[in-house]
Amino acid sequence: MREEIIKRLFDEIKISGLSYSEIAKQVGISVVMFSQYKNNQKLPSLETFAKICSVIGASADFILGIKEF
Repeated sequence: MREEIIKRLFDEIKISGLSYSEIAKQVGISVVMFSQYKNNQKLPSLETFAKICSVIGASADFILGIKEF
């Protein structure tokens, strides 16, 4: 399930058209931390996850697999 969440998150990031560095800056995390999320080494905190969803304009419910859109 973890891998599916990360995949959906980064699929939505790709759709947003924003770079990882742009998102990291807006969210207030380092690009290194962002890369750790991408490489499935860490999961973002709930607060960071919510901020990323807000910045990229994605539904947290969709990314978490709660709702299909």
